[in-house]
Amino acid sequence: MRINLNTDCDANPESCTPVQPVSPHHNHVKAVDTENQRKVMIAALLTASYMLVEIIGGWWVGSLALMADGVHMLTDAAALLIAWWGFYVGSRPPNDRYTFGYQRFQIITAFVNALFLLVIVVGIIAYAIERYFNPEPIMGREMFIIALIGLINNLVVFLILHSGDKHNMNMRGAALHFLGDTLNSVAVIIAAIVIYYTGWVALDPILSIFVSLVIGYHAWHLLMASGHILMEGVPAGYELEAIKDDLQKKFPFLTDIHHLHLWAIAEDQVMMSLHAKTDLNHINDATLAKVKKYLNDEHGVHHVTLQLESKNSHCVEESHDGAVS
Repeated sequence: MRINLNTDCDANPESCTPVQPVSPHHNHVKAVDTENQRKVMIAALLTASYMLVEIIGGWWVGSLALMADGVHMLTDAAALLIAWWGFYVGSRPPNDRYTFGYQRFQIITAFVNALFLLVIVVGIIAYAIERYFNPEPIMGREMFIIALIGLINNLVVFLILHSGDKHNMNMRGAALHFLGDTLNSVAVIIAAIVIYYTGWVALDPILSIFVSLVIGYHAWHLLMASGHILMEGVPAGYELEAIKDDLQKKFPFLTDIHHLHLWAIAEDQVMMSLHAKTDLNHINDATLAKVKKYLNDEHGVHHVTLQLESKNSHCVEESHDGAVS
């Protein structure tokens, strides 16, 4: 049989103490860091502004490498805006229509952004190959000036993001990304100097292919990671069987753990649902609280839905899905 954990409380409300959420993520609402949000927006505006300079300037001087790097800046600006949106929606509580809030919006946007990037990368590489066999004149000096401005812009954005919350995953990742972007700017500067002094314009499409491959590499990994979350896959770094075995060792009275699901709403919001059979003495709120707290503290599972069942009960749902049993 299946036990209703609220029966005793319904009969004698004064004898029961409400169980509080054991995880700060239980209400699905993140604390909003307004300082991080402000810095991310400043960085996004600087990046978007220079993106226009680089794309228009690249078209003006005839440099495909500059335009390719401008596309890269477009992805950076989009990533920063997504990060800003993530901070913004953290202040919006769940509602009757979106019971987990709006965190999944970031994942959807990242997935679409990655698809869009891959299409652009293919286009740039195709154009670069055509330019390699049919070279056009390039203004090396102007290309150098625009690339130098880009280097300064990337360093400024990096310093802004680096001064933010170093314990925040989004801020750390964005700062490291822009540190890597400075290398792209350095590469374009070197290409501009070579083209100016040697006239070897073939270096420009070669560099554009290199930059495009870097963009494509990151876009592919972003597509796979966001798609995995959208498909409700087990988050990276988690092993269902390992968690199941650990629970049974930690709580030997849980004799049968089944109907186990593990997924993520967003990168840092891991969810789990599971059923467990045990004796009647452990079907209570105290057991629920202990197991949930352990999963949160030891395995980083922020929200747990646990159903305790008596040993002789039959789980109807067990045979209708592909959950670990």
